[in-house]
Amino acid sequence: MQTVFIKIGGSAITDINKESTAKKEEIKRLLNEIKPCLNKKKVLVGHGSGSFAHIPAHKYKLNLGLTEKDSLYGASVTQSAAAKLHRIVVECAVQEGLSTFSFSPSTTAVAESGRIFNWDVSAIEKALELGFLPITYGDVVLDKKQGVCIASTEEVFRALSKKIKPEKLIIGTDVDGIFDKDPKLSPDATLIKEVNKNNIKDVLNYSGKSTKIDVTGGMKSKVSHLYEISKETGAVCQIVNLQKPGRLKDAILGNEVIGTIINAN
Repeated sequence: MQTVFIKIGGSAITDINKESTAKKEEIKRLLNEIKPCLNKKKVLVGHGSGSFAHIPAHKYKLNLGLTEKDSLYGASVTQSAAAKLHRIVVECAVQEGLSTFSFSPSTTAVAESGRIFNWDVSAIEKALELGFLPITYGDVVLDKKQGVCIASTEEVFRALSKKIKPEKLIIGTDVDGIFDKDPKLSPDATLIKEVNKNNIKDVLNYSGKSTKIDVTGGMKSKVSHLYEISKETGAVCQIVNLQKPGRLKDAILGNEVIGTIINAN
């Protein structure tokens, strides 16, 4: 049975204009697109932080580490905010009848210069083997060089992929994929349907920073992480728009869907 990693982007499940405001009905809708696929695929879900953790992480400059006098407190506030949204996602999953198992990167993962290098993921592997739906998320992680760092969901997936080797990663966001311009600002933006070794450099030049507060580097960082995962593991990565009902389910099942494929091989 194939293993699929799914990222539910924070922009899709929170109101980015209202601090710490979850869209519970959207969370449940997306979980119910995953639910009927679980008898055909092993699925691990990771979610972003949206209007929960990105705001305090930006305020306390945690992407730079423990650099300010209030950085320790800021790390606590940010970790708490990320965990708060995580509990909402897990509770929604339980309410929808899903057999979930929660995993917080901050409790066991260790990074160095923003990259997770030490993480015992045997419990996650066992949860997948038993048929649970593991749910994890982007989190504050202890860092050997800078004290702490922000590990995006893509960074969490990169670290997990080294050991679990998924066949596919689906990154759900609030746009149709990668464009040559920001589609929210430029109506003439063109969707890039595939990223591969022939166009990766050009695509990274196209991909700007996020238009919202995002301490994880926006789309450019996402593309870079996903291309690396694809190159190292052979997995195919796909970016899809979660705001379009049915697309997540189609992507999981391998049906044709509007989006961007990232395949380094």
